[in-house]
Amino acid sequence: MDANQRLMQFMEAVSRSTDAKVLKAEQTAEEEAEQILLEADRKCRADSEKTLAAAKARIAATYQKRMSQIGYEGRTAFLSRRQMLLMQLFGELREKLTAFTASADYLPWMKKLLADAAPEDGAEILLRESDLALKPELEKTVSAKISFRADPAIRLGGLSVLSADGRRCRNHTLDEAYASQLRNFYRNHKIGGGDK
Repeated sequence: MDANQRLMQFMEAVSRSTDAKVLKAEQTAEEEAEQILLEADRKCRADSEKTLAAAKARIAATYQKRMSQIGYEGRTAFLSRRQMLLMQLFGELREKLTAFTASADYLPWMKKLLADAAPEDGAEILLRESDLALKPELEKTVSAKISFRADPAIRLGGLSVLSADGRRCRNHTLDEAYASQLRNFYRNHKIGGGDK
């Protein structure tokens, strides 16, 4: 074997060794690249899931807020409408009471009310200003010595009997009956305001 052949063998051996090292380096590089890609994929998937979860949470919060707002607006509209209908209903009742006090039936009703109250001597009968004109007729209803005066708190009609010592007052006014009906309506239908 001459030197050229040996040199060729040596070069082939070096070439095979280099090829093996290159092949091994390529395999290692491919494995590392595959690991890097898998890790990047996991991180990307995790980041995507976090981003998606955050987006879902924001959408859910926005939806919940909007639904709550719609519910509140609906309830407010319902309560407003109900209050309007109640005021209309009780407005009609107030008009009927006003019509009653202007009718011929009002004086006999007032006389009966005063007779049933049976005021004591020295009692004071409180009336609305316009009902003071009924004083002569009302005085004939009872035998007790009573006095009459206007009470600005009485607006619809009726009367209150204040005892001689001023400690007891029996309220027989249409104002109190109206307010009582309104309170009872609120209370019986479990509407706020029935305890006022």
